[in-house]
Amino acid sequence: MSNRPRCESAYMSSELTGKIAVVTGGATGIGRATVEHFVREGARVVIADVNRDEGTALADSLAAAAVFRETDISDIDQVRALVEFAVQTFGGLDVLVNNAGISGPIHASFLDDDLEAFDKIFAINLRAVMVGTQAAAKYMAGNGGGSIINTSSIGGIMAGRGVITYRASKAAVIHFTKSAAIDLASTVSA
Repeated sequence: MSNRPRCESAYMSSELTGKIAVVTGGATGIGRATVEHFVREGARVVIADVNRDEGTALADSLAAAAVFRETDISDIDQVRALVEFAVQTFGGLDVLVNNAGISGPIHASFLDDDLEAFDKIFAINLRAVMVGTQAAAKYMAGNGGGSIINTSSIGGIMAGRGVITYRASKAAVIHFTKSAAIDLASTVSA
């Protein structure tokens, strides 16, 4: 086994060089890793999150390649404004990653679930994805296209106990994404 450092450039492409991306839930976890990877690949990124401290720190660490935009994606107007912010800040939008999501409370049984978190889970996990996709696609359709990536979960395809509302929301994201791809493909190619 070699002690030489791995050469990052061997694993890098140039597909994102000069591209502009928005990543929701971009301050931590999968979103943060996505932001960091996109920047390494040459993209400029808007980090959207409710976590101001983590988002600001990440943007600061990435210098001019990233900016933080505090965004509550459960608010439709904030999601739409996020797309406008990317276009105004960096001059366009090539990639939207709808990554933010919540799981909600865990109950021993569905019978114990009061469903109080249902609206919030669906607002964040599904409606925000739909609104973001629509806003980004409207811009992309008139500006050469782009890519929209919607993060779901194994919970969206595998039934199981607990977090049933979360599982339902992620299943809906999968079906929405397939339906939107069909709809948008015919719109863009028309």
